[in-house]
Amino acid sequence: MRVLIFGCNRLTSSLVADLADGTAEITVLGGERDCLESVAVHPGVRVVLTSEPMMQDYLQEGGIDHADVFLAMSSDDHQNILVAQIAKHIFNVPKVVCHLGSPQLQVLYAALGLDVVGYSFGLLQDVRQAIEA
Repeated sequence: MRVLIFGCNRLTSSLVADLADGTAEITVLGGERDCLESVAVHPGVRVVLTSEPMMQDYLQEGGIDHADVFLAMSSDDHQNILVAQIAKHIFNVPKVVCHLGSPQLQVLYAALGLDVVGYSFGLLQDVRQAIEA
């Protein structure tokens, strides 16, 4: 399974630790150098430092053309929505999961067909279920 994750933060670090079982190829796109260095220690994980994360060049450098799963996990709801829509509708990634903190945006974009996860105690489990669904 090839997973591309947009955004590097504590959530991403936890996800990578959970998903990096040796069978998954994971690429993390982010502008946080320290976070990228911390996730790069896991087997099968590649990182791409971005200065302008909205550019499609970074998505292509990260391997979006061959991704099985795209996770929009940054702390910015609007960036997550944008890159999730790009992944789903332009690059036709089979499974796209978008993390949104705003309950109103969660309802709106879930109604538009995105797999949306919000803040919860079981967030990692919610993401894992969304990937496997």
